[in-house]
Amino acid sequence: MPEQKQPMTLQPIAEEAPKNGKIRVKLICPLYTVAILEADSVLIPALDGDIVILPDRAPLFFSLKAGRMIVYNKGEKPVSFLVSGGICEVRRNLCPVLAWGGYEEKIEASKIATQLKKAQKVFAGYRSDFGKTEAASRIQFFKKVLEELNYKEDDETI
Repeated sequence: MPEQKQPMTLQPIAEEAPKNGKIRVKLICPLYTVAILEADSVLIPALDGDIVILPDRAPLFFSLKAGRMIVYNKGEKPVSFLVSGGICEVRRNLCPVLAWGGYEEKIEASKIATQLKKAQKVFAGYRSDFGKTEAASRIQFFKKVLEELNYKEDDETI
């Protein structure tokens, strides 16, 4: 008689907070993880205004807007990311940031401008409200990234 296989079950893995008095910041997009860093503080663009997250703060859950997320460590140069809308949950010195798009700031603005043009073409081709909403959010994000980079049509890279 063939052996019965047990169905696979997914068990969440509890992540431990850093024990060095820092915050673990994870920037996660739907298809990939952009960065995992430990920080003294992090500035995150929230819908109601920018929020600074410090170690040992009370739990917090909020929505993101397109903007600049900056990770600070004493004695080091801040690391900056451009993020789109999404959500963030802060708990036990863990700070996962789930964003629709996220780029480390060392990016070529011309590539973002190309992505913006593609998104605008896609938006024009959609007939469904859902498709138009999704394409419009991408357009808004790419415009915000270009604005943050002070991009002008003749610029090559930032």
